[in-house]
Amino acid sequence: MMTATALKYLQLSLYRAYVDLRVEASQSHLGVIWWILEPLVYLAAFYVIFEVFLQRGGEGFVGFLLCGLVFWRWFDNGVKKLSMSIYSAAGLISQVHVPKLVFPLVDFLSVTFRFLFVFIVFLVFAYFYAGELKAEWFILPLLLFVQGVLILGVGGVLAAITPLVPDVKKVVDNLLMVMFYMSGIFFDISTLSPEYQQYLLMNPMAVLLQSYRAVIFDVGSVDWLRLMLVAGGGVLLSLLSMWLLLKLDRYYPRVLGR
Repeated sequence: MMTATALKYLQLSLYRAYVDLRVEASQSHLGVIWWILEPLVYLAAFYVIFEVFLQRGGEGFVGFLLCGLVFWRWFDNGVKKLSMSIYSAAGLISQVHVPKLVFPLVDFLSVTFRFLFVFIVFLVFAYFYAGELKAEWFILPLLLFVQGVLILGVGGVLAAITPLVPDVKKVVDNLLMVMFYMSGIFFDISTLSPEYQQYLLMNPMAVLLQSYRAVIFDVGSVDWLRLMLVAGGGVLLSLLSMWLLLKLDRYYPRVLGR
């Protein structure tokens, strides 16, 4: 029974995500081509600025920087969008009953699908930048899975709380800004003293970014223990978000309808 219900939710979420993406693509003349052009321009801009004009950061810095920015962008966009998924659907929720689990899942699928275009473009860049295709790249699906679970967990819990306390959005925006600068996007955490590393690696995205760089550009090594802790934390938060969304399912229409 539970499996059938979960499958129904997943099918509904996939269909709604497909519809949302199709509508988004139809709103411009180039459609899905923009999903390829946008990451190309994004990566090209940083490459030209840091590699051609500034020539700063040393050898391999541009790849190091772009790796951090690409995967951070998925986390940042995902958490922000999921956190507002129920709150922004107040009109629909007040009119018809839709399982609230669906809303964060739809937004996660939408954000992740868009991210895959960026990811593919980045892998092509990484191949030419590094000059080789490494066997370690087969670990990437595992890292993507861990980050996906983390986004679902963090974003899902925030989605459940935000309709009750709308000010959470401002807290989230500021916390993400702090996390951005403490994730090691612009610097290599492994070059710092062990004391500072210990504190910075409490940030799950710092652990993930180090892992991506180790796999893609052979910068450092994957800390499997910390990665397992990030995965475990993501799973626990995902389960908590499911419990909250199910528990508060009938309460949201009253709160959002005020």
